[in-house]
Amino acid sequence: MKKHICHVAALLIFSVLLLVSCTPSTPKKSGVIGNPDLIKEIIHIERLSIPDDNGNSNLTADDLQRLWELAKDDKTAEDYTTEINWLVAHNQSEHLLHVTSFMREYINTGKDTPCIPHELWHISLYIKYGDLDYAKDEVKSLDEKYNDWVKNVEAKRKVYPQYYTTLADLEQKSKDAIAKLKQGDYSNETLNQLDLIGEYGVC
Repeated sequence: MKKHICHVAALLIFSVLLLVSCTPSTPKKSGVIGNPDLIKEIIHIERLSIPDDNGNSNLTADDLQRLWELAKDDKTAEDYTTEINWLVAHNQSEHLLHVTSFMREYINTGKDTPCIPHELWHISLYIKYGDLDYAKDEVKSLDEKYNDWVKNVEAKRKVYPQYYTTLADLEQKSKDAIAKLKQGDYSNETLNQLDLIGEYGVC
C-alpha cells in the first residue's frame, strides 16, 4: 500500500507540473478536442483505477467501452485508449494515470505532449509481458518524440529549475536507451535502465 501511495503522490506532482507549464497552442480539428463527455469518462476511469487496501483495482477492460466510443476517429485519442486498454488488461493500472494525464491535456488543448521517460517505462512493460510487436511499434516513433520532449522539458526547466536538476543526465540516458531498443536490445540490463528512467524521469 505504501508503494501505491508513493506512486499517487508522484503522479499528483507530475500532473501539477504538466498543467501549470502547458503552453497554449492552436487546437487540432477533431471531435474529441474540448469534448466534456470524454473528460468526464477519463475521470470516471481514473476513479475506478484507484487501488484498494490490497493494491487491487476495480477497473476492467469492459469499463473502457464508452472511452473507445468517444475516442473513435481520432488517431491520437485512439492511441491513448489502446495504451490504457493494454495496461488494464495486464493488471498495470498503477501506470494508467500517466496516460490519462496526457490524454486529458490533448483533449483540453489539442496539443499532444510526448513524455519519453514514461513511454520508455511502458515499453519495458510490453517487453516483459512478451508483447514485442507493440513494443517495436512504440519504439519506431521515439526519435521524433525525443526531440519534441527535449524542447518541451528544456523550456520547463527555465521556469522550474528546481525540478530539472538532473535533466542533462536523463536526456542522455533516454537517448542511449532508445538506441538500444532500436537495435533490438531487450536484455535485463536495458529493461532495468528503462524502469529507472521511468521512475525518476520528468516531463
